[in-house]
Amino acid sequence: MASFCALDLAVHHYAKNLQVMTFGQPRIGNAAFASYYSERVPNTIRVTNYHDIVPHLPPYYSYFPRKTYHHFPTEVWLYKLEYESLIYTAERICDGSGEDPTCSRSVMGNSISDHLVYYGVNLQAETWNPCRIVTDPRLARYRMTDPVGNIILSKNPTSSFLKLKSDGMADTV
Repeated sequence: MASFCALDLAVHHYAKNLQVMTFGQPRIGNAAFASYYSERVPNTIRVTNYHDIVPHLPPYYSYFPRKTYHHFPTEVWLYKLEYESLIYTAERICDGSGEDPTCSRSVMGNSISDHLVYYGVNLQAETWNPCRIVTDPRLARYRMTDPVGNIILSKNPTSSFLKLKSDGMADTV
């Protein structure tokens, strides 16, 4: 979501000097999208953690490079170094390809627990709650919910955007 938001800010709102850092991001587009994104939001860092499963999704198919999902650069890979009974976490700044075979692609992405902790910070929620949209307090007067709890943002909250069919004609609700 952070990457899509940054791209939207760059393309539609002409934001400059955006800086994005994601943790355990999946592949979100093909190589053409990765190139497009990198041109518009060049200051992006994807941090991946050892065997985290999520950065390996959707799978990368090297036999179909133009049709497969592809990460955009730059990846920082956190991996484990073991010396006798000690285990250290090390960082590697990967090449600019987005799919460096010596970084997270060098291991099997098979760990959910590696996705939940980055830099020693547990990213898992304490309790399960439904997602909520965080909005600027200045938008609160435009916010309302429909009968089933969906959030509606409208500058004219008294008019409806829903159309129902009745007697073969569309009416405004």
